[in-house]
Amino acid sequence: MPDEMGSIDVVEVVEMGGDRVTIFKQENDITRTATIVLRGATQNYLDDLERAIDDGVSVVKAITKDPRLVPGAGATEMELLKRVLAYGEKTPGLLQHAIKKYAETFEVIPRTLVETSGLDSTEVLSRLYTAHHNAEDGVMGVDIEVLLSGSFGLD
Repeated sequence: MPDEMGSIDVVEVVEMGGDRVTIFKQENDITRTATIVLRGATQNYLDDLERAIDDGVSVVKAITKDPRLVPGAGATEMELLKRVLAYGEKTPGLLQHAIKKYAETFEVIPRTLVETSGLDSTEVLSRLYTAHHNAEDGVMGVDIEVLLSGSFGLD
């Protein structure tokens, strides 16, 4: 029925990625729902798109329910490494060595990010260590796009 379908305020055709896309918009603050119409060459492609959108919506739902987040790109691991190393320095005896070795295992995530991008992990990790040592917030991670452009590579 027409009252079940709803209404729209704007219909426009926009070019996105070389394709013309028709966009239907409601320009008000009352609407809390959205409809996404997908098209693709094969059913498998459409199924993949549907799963991707479902995953994105699920992430947004999860974040709105529990807003606790940690930084990515190896930033959390580097901060854990820094703090566990500091704890190990304060620990007396042989236990100190075990704690420090455990702390070094957190390096695997940023190292893997850098190595899979084809860059020198020793150089980038030394800069990451320095950034975390000098920073108070611990949100510096490996930014592959910046690294590939030849810059410092931390974000």
